[in-house]
Formats: sequence, structure tokens, C-alpha cells
Amino acid sequence: MRDFKEKTELEKKWAAAAEEASTPAAQDEEAAAEAPAPEESGEAVPAAARDPREDELAALESEVTDLRNQLLRGRAEFDNYRKRMAREREQDRKLAAAQLMRELLPVADNLERALGHAEAGESALAQGVDMVLRQLSGVLQAKGLEPIPAVGERFDPNVHEALAHQPSDEHEPDIVTTEYERGYRIGDHVLRPSKVVVSSGPAAGGIAPGEEELSSIQAESHGEE
Repeated sequence: MRDFKEKTELEKKWAAAAEEASTPAAQDEEAAAEAPAPEESGEAVPAAARDPREDELAALESEVTDLRNQLLRGRAEFDNYRKRMAREREQDRKLAAAQLMRELLPVADNLERALGHAEAGESALAQGVDMVLRQLSGVLQAKGLEPIPAVGERFDPNVHEALAHQPSDEHEPDIVTTEYERGYRIGDHVLRPSKVVVSSGPAAGGIAPGEEELSSIQAESHGEE
């Protein structure tokens, strides 16, 4: 009889446990216990769960990168500007010097003409003119002025200005035979081309072409002197 009562009580406990397990609350707890964590299931963590400081740090890093690029670009632009200004100043200086030398060249030409008409050691005035010409030539050469070679050189339209072509038995065609006005340059810049007469080769007989033109040029040259 006692065993029968104990068995009845045990069956009652099992029935109560089964009834409790079948309730909705119990089922939700079991489902929650069996569901995997977000990290284990591979699902993304909601944005609300992220640390807002991470977004702020990323924004600051992007801003720093942009500012660094702006600084590098500004430095490069300033360096290019500085170099360009230095080149322009140097070019302006050379052009100013070239203009001054160009205005002084006729003075040197006249001094040379004066010495050409004076005999060697003729007077103290001629010696004084020679000293002035040497001093002026020294100053111009110190500033980079160089005479352009002419007589005996092959005609170069870049540095020579042909006043006439004259037949010559002594020179090949296109060779400068006479220089009427000396040319000058500063480095590669031609300050004044040389005014020359160019050989056209041996004469074919009779009055050589260009002789009348050459005589006219000589007469004009003597008139200027």
C-alpha cells in the first residue's frame, strides 16, 4: 500500500513537470538557451552596439591625411613659384645688360673708326682715344660681350647679315670675305649680327655681279665715317 502511494506521488510530480515545461514562457527560455550568440552565428553586430569612438577616430585620420596632402601640394607650388621668379629676375637682368651694351656699341664703333683714320703714334689724342676704347672694350667683355667671328668663316644667317655677294677667286662660295660692321653676342644671344660681304665663288668673266652693289656699300660706309 505504501509503495502504491509513493508511486502515485511520483507520477503526480512528473505530470506537473511536464505541464510546466509545456507553458510558453518555458519554451521561450529553452529557445533562448539553445540560440547561438551573434558572434558564433557570424551575424553582424548592430550599429548601435559599435563604439562611437571608432567612427570618430576614422574621421580624424581621414582629415589628417587630407591636410597632409594639402601641405605637400602647397609646398611644391611655392617651390615652383620661387624657381620661376628666380629665372625671371635673371632674365630681366640679362635683358637690361644687353640693352645697355647695345646702346654702347655705336660708341665703340666710332672710337675704332677714329683710330682707323689716325696714324700710329700720331698724337696724344689718338693715344687717349685708344686707351678709352680699350677700357670700354674691357668693361663690355667683363659683362659677357663677345665679338662674332666673320672674315674667313662660312656664312651663318643666324649671326651674319649679308650686305652683298661678291665673286672671289680666293674664297669658296658662302665664305665671308669682308666685314663692314662687327657683330657681338652675349652667350647664345646675338646682340648685333655682323654685316658682311659673302663670296659667290670664282668670277665667270666681265663685271662680276654684286660689284656695283659693293661699291655703293663702300661709299655709304665712307660717308658714315
